[in-house]
Amino acid sequence: MKLALVLNVIDPLIGGVLIMGHRGTGKSTAVRALADLLPEISIVSGCAYRCDPQNQENLCVDCRAKTESGEMLQPQRAAVSVAELPLGATEDRVCGTIAIERAFKDGVKIFEPGLLARANRGFLYIDEVNLLEDHLVDLLLDVAVTGQNRVERESISIEHPARFVLIGSGNPEEGELRPQLVDRFGLHAEVKTEDSLNRRVTIVERRESFDRDSDVFLHSFAAEQEKLRNRITRARKHFAGVKIERILLQYIAQLCSDLRVDGHRGEITIMRAARALTAFEGRKRVTEDDVKAVAVMSLRHRLRRDALEETAGGERINRALQQVFANGPMRDRSGDRSDRLTGNKAPNENGKQAHDSGDVRNRSSMPSADPGSHSKTDLPLPPAVEEDKPPHLRLRSDLGKKDRSGKSEFSSRQVYGARRLVTNQRRGRYSSATSIKSADSKIALDATLRAMLAKSVSASKASAGAISDAFRFKLFKRKQGSLFIFAIDTSGSMALNRIARARAVMLKLLRQSYLDRDSVAIVAFRGKSAKVRLPPSRSILRARRVLDSLNIGGSTPLSAGLVCTLELVTRTRNKHGEIVVLLFTDGHANVSLRNNGNDERALRQQMIEAELAQLGASLKKARASVAVVDTQSGFNSDVDTRRVADMLGACLVRL
Repeated sequence: MKLALVLNVIDPLIGGVLIMGHRGTGKSTAVRALADLLPEISIVSGCAYRCDPQNQENLCVDCRAKTESGEMLQPQRAAVSVAELPLGATEDRVCGTIAIERAFKDGVKIFEPGLLARANRGFLYIDEVNLLEDHLVDLLLDVAVTGQNRVERESISIEHPARFVLIGSGNPEEGELRPQLVDRFGLHAEVKTEDSLNRRVTIVERRESFDRDSDVFLHSFAAEQEKLRNRITRARKHFAGVKIERILLQYIAQLCSDLRVDGHRGEITIMRAARALTAFEGRKRVTEDDVKAVAVMSLRHRLRRDALEETAGGERINRALQQVFANGPMRDRSGDRSDRLTGNKAPNENGKQAHDSGDVRNRSSMPSADPGSHSKTDLPLPPAVEEDKPPHLRLRSDLGKKDRSGKSEFSSRQVYGARRLVTNQRRGRYSSATSIKSADSKIALDATLRAMLAKSVSASKASAGAISDAFRFKLFKRKQGSLFIFAIDTSGSMALNRIARARAVMLKLLRQSYLDRDSVAIVAFRGKSAKVRLPPSRSILRARRVLDSLNIGGSTPLSAGLVCTLELVTRTRNKHGEIVVLLFTDGHANVSLRNNGNDERALRQQMIEAELAQLGASLKKARASVAVVDTQSGFNSDVDTRRVADMLGACLVRL
């Protein structure tokens, strides 16, 4: 982790660092400590965007106007900034907005720069980056591509440079990042809890020493810190003179080709990181060891892998490294693309045409590193599960089915899972204004000023009531994914084949929830009770662990499972766009909520049916869509599950 941060200080074009790992392992501490380690840079005196006086191409509007008028830009030395983007930040705080005080006091529109301006030529740090709102992710992606922040809001149009090194940290169990954002990070560092007993003791001792007297603690490491700072400064100075031979670039390209890394950012990142490491160690020529040292952190997050895979593929990269450097780059294996398209054969070492059979033989010797090719064999499905159905619950394949009365079982409303835009006054993209105020309202300055002008309110005539009537508040729009609640029957009747079938289907649904940015919760019920095994989460790794750890056995308290599900729906109703309850069961409910020891089966079934009907009405009132998923094989009757679906007012899906 520390090496990845240092390499980005030496060469900011590497593209930043994504630090993922366990809680409490010092990720945020290391990044925040980076500010004290960075060497000073030259900035334009008084510039809010910290422009470089020597770089005329990336000046802000004000600095460019000064140079065009013949005025000299006054340089000054300043520390490199490390701006932290909090999860609750609004788009105005990130991009910038009108300076409210100047607008009210002087009646002028002055742009107040945001976090992106402060991060220019520095570092932008996002803690818990995997929990960042989607609209802020979209904004960061746009700025990362162009290096410019363009603001079009509240009658202001301004563009300023925003080139920064993006650093993100988080715990992968809290949720996954969008693939587009992951690819923007140059390096990926994994941090795990320390296993060495002596090192764990050292961590405790240092923490206790810092808490007792932080000044003394920092002074004890001042000499080591200064030594590292000087080493980084020398590396930045000599970085431009570091050379890398073409044969090493061929090794790097061969490595990325064998691992089937999409795009070419992998090769570029390895090359830049290897050069930065060489400069950091005081050498002028990149070696094989330098490439091997940075390859894993450069490619770990770029591999094609199953979304449910626990690790990020470091072992695969190391194996590919050993093979590539042992065999050398196979230059003639695939030939030039233009030759293949035109049908011409590339000459081999003897100057003869390479035969197709040789190309095929070479290709077949390549190790298959594409995890997508193993996605089905890793999770074997029982023969009864239909492979031709889509891996997500859209229920489209069953929309045309007819029940015994000739009516369709499903309506168009039951095509679940679509993300939608919701309006609120708390977070999202600012879209419009309203006169209705809530506890979380934020004043819409532009709309408020227009309303004041429309009412012709002046300072001498205005009453307090007239001014308050002119206030307008911001309305935000944000995308909201669905919440899928897996209510799973783990009773004895679900043992072996049935629970295996259900788990296989749920794993397919988890993959789709990862792509759609949906949340998943798991409720399990057996014996006489039910429990929320997984609160709503976007981490499919956590969901898979819960599914793998389910215990089977006991009676079937279907009513208790639905009560637990209803409570979860009620608690999370306002946090998700749509809530879909997927009830995985064989329909053999045999435990009532009012279990008073009465063993009369007919009476117990009557109580269960009455409870299910009431719970179905309550779920419908809570605006939750319900689907009963019959886990039985096609040889068993669906009478029980169909009866449960009818009592709940739900649709029935057979695996």
